[in-house]
Amino acid sequence: MLFGKEGFLKKNQGKFLLGYELAKSHVQISYIKMGEKEPETFSAVPGSEEYNIPLTLFRFADTGLWTFGKEATERKGDSRGIVFENLLNLAFREKTVKAEEEIYETAALLALFVKKSFSLLTLGGTLDQIGACTFVIDSPEEEKIKVLRKVIEFLQLPNIEFHFMGKEECFFYYTLYQDRELWKNQVYLYELEQERLKSYCLIQNHNTTPVVTFIEKKSYPSLPGRADMSADEKEERDEKFLENLQEDMEGKIVSTVYLIGDGFGGEWYQKSVRYLCTKRRVFLGNNLFTKGACYGLRQLFLPGEEKQEFVYLGEDKLMANVGLLVLQRGEETYLPVLDGGSSWYESSKEWDFIIEQENRLRFQITPLDGKNVVYSEIILNGLNLKSRKYTRLHMEISMETREKMVVKIWEKGFGEFYPSLDQYWEESIRL
Repeated sequence: MLFGKEGFLKKNQGKFLLGYELAKSHVQISYIKMGEKEPETFSAVPGSEEYNIPLTLFRFADTGLWTFGKEATERKGDSRGIVFENLLNLAFREKTVKAEEEIYETAALLALFVKKSFSLLTLGGTLDQIGACTFVIDSPEEEKIKVLRKVIEFLQLPNIEFHFMGKEECFFYYTLYQDRELWKNQVYLYELEQERLKSYCLIQNHNTTPVVTFIEKKSYPSLPGRADMSADEKEERDEKFLENLQEDMEGKIVSTVYLIGDGFGGEWYQKSVRYLCTKRRVFLGNNLFTKGACYGLRQLFLPGEEKQEFVYLGEDKLMANVGLLVLQRGEETYLPVLDGGSSWYESSKEWDFIIEQENRLRFQITPLDGKNVVYSEIILNGLNLKSRKYTRLHMEISMETREKMVVKIWEKGFGEFYPSLDQYWEESIRL
């Protein structure tokens, strides 16, 4: 909890927490107001389920004004300006792009789109109505996280807390906030985008405390299909999907199955649904990930006691606790630094402290299974504590990758007694 339950509620009462999915060609935004229980998803057409906003910008050449989303998409081919499509992939591939003799930073273009899309929620009001936002991405790899952090810099919105979350973790949080009957056994989610089929299977280990939850992810051969499929083609696609389902669920007890993605349009999966609905609950939709991100944000700020018995461990989670061994009243004490089970891209800490006697820092790295504890030291070369006795240090710790922890240390002196010598150290530690 960042400010304590009462403090955070008081500061952000009535503000939005956003789950913001960045997909290849579109974004989707779900939101929940502090103090409310259920998230909603923004729809371009009120009362409909038109949730996907095209990830497109259009710049008018004569005025320099920008439009975005559906309106920008409709202006493709308009000679009066420039269209920028698929902004997420563009930012991941290139740092800059040239159009009409001008150079544009791709991260800045994506930031412009994000800021404009925020205005859809505030309805002309200020962006101060937004308290926090989680960007949902398919695979939170280190290079992608770097690009999105650059996007956040361009946004220049210091009053909004930004976070990141992979689809698997969004699925975990969405499931956790549903009726327990829906997830008393295994839960499957099938995502079909055009012809690409993926599944996420949520599994709980009740032999641990807290209950460790993990997600098995699987990709399948493509399911060919078009909007204008013939009856025979629909039946063939249905048969292939059914084969996948039967292979996945043979010998398993599955409580609930979710079907999401534009590939499930057209109701071509009649046999598959009949199979799924046998002793299972089945839901069809396409806003599960963004709603899950909203639940995850609320859990981060205001953790409910009934949810503390579950922890999600995924491929993007730290698999070890990191602590600093310090002397306190003459005895060595363990000071927690980074928590195992946290997302590596969310794991950071900074603080000031006083060091005396020794010019070294000793870290303890404890895997979550408690085995093979490792110790790592950082020697502050050039720091002479014999003549100065003690000094103040500022330390920042962050994860550059899931396995690489970066420690940055600045020597700050100790007021008028020991002026700062402007010393700096930086070390990397493998976890």
